[in-house]
Order: sequence, then C-alpha cells, then structure tokens
Amino acid sequence: MAQSVIEALLRSKIGLDANSIGADAIASAIYQRMADCGITDITNYLGKLQASTQEWETLIDSVIVPETWFFREPESFVFLKHYVLSEWLPKNPQGVLRVLSVPCATGEEPYSIAIALLEAGLNPTNIYIDAVDISKKCLLKAQGAIYNQYSFRSNSRSFQERYFQATEAGYHLCKQVKYMVNFINGNLADRDFLADTPLYDVVFCRNLLIYFDLITKERTIQVLERLLKPEGLLFVGHAEAWLLFKTQLLSVRQHSVVAHRKSKACENISKNHHPNLQRQGFTGKNIDILNRRQLPEKNHSKLVTQERLNLTPQNLRSPIDLKVNLLETARALADQGRLNEALKLCNNYLKQNQVSTEAYLLLGQVQQAMAQNDQAAQSFQKAIYLQPTHEEALTHLALLKEHQGDMDSANLLWQRIYRLRKG
Repeated sequence: MAQSVIEALLRSKIGLDANSIGADAIASAIYQRMADCGITDITNYLGKLQASTQEWETLIDSVIVPETWFFREPESFVFLKHYVLSEWLPKNPQGVLRVLSVPCATGEEPYSIAIALLEAGLNPTNIYIDAVDISKKCLLKAQGAIYNQYSFRSNSRSFQERYFQATEAGYHLCKQVKYMVNFINGNLADRDFLADTPLYDVVFCRNLLIYFDLITKERTIQVLERLLKPEGLLFVGHAEAWLLFKTQLLSVRQHSVVAHRKSKACENISKNHHPNLQRQGFTGKNIDILNRRQLPEKNHSKLVTQERLNLTPQNLRSPIDLKVNLLETARALADQGRLNEALKLCNNYLKQNQVSTEAYLLLGQVQQAMAQNDQAAQSFQKAIYLQPTHEEALTHLALLKEHQGDMDSANLLWQRIYRLRKG
C-alpha cells in the first residue's frame, strides 16, 4: 500500500508512469533509500518522504536514470548544424540562437549542442543555451564538466581531443564551451515551466516523454509548444514522434533524425505538409481524413471507421492493397494516439502476413507507447530477425534496452548499428 502511495506521489509530482520503468525498479530504489536512512518499515519511510524535501529529491535521483553521452544520435547534431547554416543564420545574421536542452542530465547533450554550433561557425556571443534538469545531483556534475570515458561513446571522438583535457580526475571540458551553457533546476512536468523565459529557436527533449503518464505527456507537449518560436525545431526520441501528431508541430524526419517544426499558425495541416505520410504510402484522401481534427471525437471516430477501416476489395485494386491499407490505417491510428485500435489492426495484419518487418516494427512502437515494454522488445526482435539490417528496429530496441537498464544489450545493439553505418 505504501509503495502505491509513493508511486502516486511520483506520478503527481514529476509525471512518472510506474509502468515505464517497472514497479520492481521503483521498489528497489525505495528499499535502497530505506536502508540508507536506517528505516525498516516502508510506512515510516513514506512519512519521512512526505516531511523531507531533501529525501524527496534523493529518491527522485534514485529513480531516474540519466543515461546520456556526448553526441548521442549524432545525426541530430548534423541536422542542427544544417538548419542553423541554411535557414536560421541567413535570416538572423546578427541574432542570438536560443537553445533549450531538457532534461540535460549530466550535461553531455547541452555541451554537445554548444560544440556543434561552434563547429558550424557561430560565435559564442550568438549562442544562448539553457539546460534544465529536475535532479540537482545531475546538475552539479554537469556544472563541474568533468567526464570519464563512458561519456564518449559516439562514432567520432575527434571533438574529445579538441575540447577536453585529460587529467587524473577525468576529461575536463574547456572553459569556452563550459561557460556557454546556463544550467537550471526545474521540472518540465510543471505547467508553468520556464513561463517567463523568451522563446527558443531549438529545443532538445529526447527520450523523456516515454516515462510520463498520458496526462503529463499531453501537458508537457503543450509546454514544449509554448516554449518554441514559430518555425523553431523540436528534437524528440524515436519512440515519441507519434505523440506530436495532434499539435502544430510538423514532422521534418530525415534519415535517423526525429525532429518537428512549429508551424507559423495553428491551422489544419494540409497534405503538402505531410511528406513523411506520403512517403509511407498515404493518399491525399487518407491525409485529408487525418486532418479533420476539429471534428468532435465521436464524429471523427465514425469518419475514420467509415472511410478507413471499412475498406473493401471493391474500392481497392487488389487483395494486396487491402493488406497495405490495413497497416497504413494502424499507423494512422497510432499517430492519433488511438493505441488499442492500432494494436488490434497490427495483430490482424500479422495474422495475414507473418513475415512483415514493418508490421512488427509498428506493433513494437504501439506496445512501447502503451508501456508494454517486454512485448515491444519481442516485436522489435522479430522485425530484426526478419531483416537483420533494419536500422530503425535496431534503434528502437537499443533505446528500449537502455530504458530497461540493460546497458550490455543496448551497447551491443549500438555497436551493431555503428557497423551498419560504416558499411
């Protein structure tokens, strides 16, 4: 009972969905804290937790896992530099690029952003970076800017020689980069998060939303939208892209990059703004249906049911088209957050086609979004079995293994991805 209360507190205060990391992981953190405090009864620990701000902060540090390293998912930083040089800088030759990294963990991401922008040719005076995390312990390490070799797991380490000095204590980041980042203690789950802060051109918020419950996910996305300038970029994790469908954030997915751009005005998205959907085989009619988002939910559900789900051979060219549209419909429903329906369609599709890599990949994404992490891992593994070089499936499984704390398996998968990219 007391653990359920603590899980409820974690949900209400930081939006943590216990299913995202598992009740066992939370229990382990609780009992470790009880041992550290010399408390043997969990009810007594709950009382201490409610009475002590310091103990609350320490428990949060025990529950969250700040898994990060320099230039994690390097394609995102390549895309950032391309965006700055090709779009932002020509429009703002004397401006200041404002960037937010949240959560920043122990600082590897915001410092990677700073290095990437310097190497893109920007002057430090034209760069402003805020880095926010809920953990004061992580922020202290980030501000110290001293790292061990484990923080350097990217494909290229040439930047390590240029910006770090090796010492007995670890690798010291140079002062130029260190002083470019402003660290802030804050909770993104708060509705008023950074309420008085000027808007940002770029926001990095990767692999955080998957830990939140649905209500906190929706509220957090609204906060991220509020913080971003029109036409600004938001980088999220691979497993989080579907959460942004019902927003004014338009997908600009390119290769392995998962980024979204805030539209100039909140309006229905035209089919021309959905190149990613068109690449996946959606027709203009399909996309028009998805864009009717201002209809009442009841009517919207009926519309999708009539025009997408009741597809018949009479309005399709062949039985193959029926299968393809079934999978497309599942993907569209997942993008809308209608996960139970998407799950059912994925399973129905797989009954007809048991060797579909894309179906197992989509099934895994839906299961992960529903916090069915073990089932999701099995689906990603089946996709990889069918197509061993499928980078997106490998990436999803690697990230999932990280979230589950299985770093050995995750690192093996990242090495496999790296070898694939090396050719």
